[in-house]
Amino acid sequence: MNWSTITASTIACILAVLLLFSCFQYSILSSEYMNLRDGYHDLKDKYEDLQDDYREAVSRLKTISEQNIELRENYSKLAESYKRLKLQYDDLRSKYFEINITLPKVEEKLKEISDRILIPSDRVPDMLKQASPAMVKDVVYGELELKAETTPEIKAKKILEWIMLNLQYSDDDFHQYLTDNRLESYQDFLSLPNETLARGGGDCEDLATLVYTMLKTVLKRGEQIYIIEISSGGARHAGVIYKLEDKLMILDPAGGYVTNARILLEMSVKKGLKEYKIWLSPLAIRREWKKFLIEKEFAKLIYMKPSGIEEGEAYKFLEAEDAVTLWLNHWRKEMIHPSISMVANDTFVKTFTSTQEFLDWMEK
Repeated sequence: MNWSTITASTIACILAVLLLFSCFQYSILSSEYMNLRDGYHDLKDKYEDLQDDYREAVSRLKTISEQNIELRENYSKLAESYKRLKLQYDDLRSKYFEINITLPKVEEKLKEISDRILIPSDRVPDMLKQASPAMVKDVVYGELELKAETTPEIKAKKILEWIMLNLQYSDDDFHQYLTDNRLESYQDFLSLPNETLARGGGDCEDLATLVYTMLKTVLKRGEQIYIIEISSGGARHAGVIYKLEDKLMILDPAGGYVTNARILLEMSVKKGLKEYKIWLSPLAIRREWKKFLIEKEFAKLIYMKPSGIEEGEAYKFLEAEDAVTLWLNHWRKEMIHPSISMVANDTFVKTFTSTQEFLDWMEK
């Protein structure tokens, strides 16, 4: 074999090897290409999914941004409302503490038992004659819109509640008068209705005279009214008898009483999660305070019944003995053995040594 043949064979072998290597490389590259192409399509699909997610995220961001703007506006409004409410709360709290401090002092003063000595009883009819209906007609006809035809119970209720909410119990001032060339001072005196209204209140006989005059303005046939007095030792107290045919209702504004219930101002006070109720005499509180408490729904006028008494039995006309017994029982906590000592209107006055003597006189 010559050299050229050997060379040609060698070259052929090398070429064959290169061809085989090229085919193997091609196979590898072809496989990598296929993998890359599949990877490309996967990435493309993921890219499209990411674009969808991005668009959705942008949409949600826009919605959240709009909601954020709305929430900020609402927050600003709420912040302003909170400031106003806080100012109102601070104001109410200040008034509450003022009332809380003042009321016990007023109530303590009103609970003191003092002599309630009327002017000499023989002068009562003359004083009642001076208490003309004209003095109270604006309240009775205008504010309360009462007429003679109004039912007696409604007349009594409207008049007594008006007094409870608009007037205050107050002791008489000392008045000086001349007797035997000497200057004397006397505290207990009977005020006329216009004087009681001008003062904004009065003591028991002043308020009883006012009730008497207001009822007298709208009386009709079959109805009668009297000033009635109970006494115990040196203490005396006046109220009003409202008589319908042969039955009685007793109205006692200064005593916060009507047949058969106590008239009280009920206050609700919250402390933490608990709510407490406080009962006060309406006449122990100034008119503007009562108006404020009731308008703000901190208090309301209620009728507290003795045990076993139904709600509907206030402002009831009862037999004379029953009505008087209930009234005297109301005062037994503050008076020792109270009894009826006087009854009067603008035409007569009658005194008694016992309650039974009064009942016998009423029966006649």
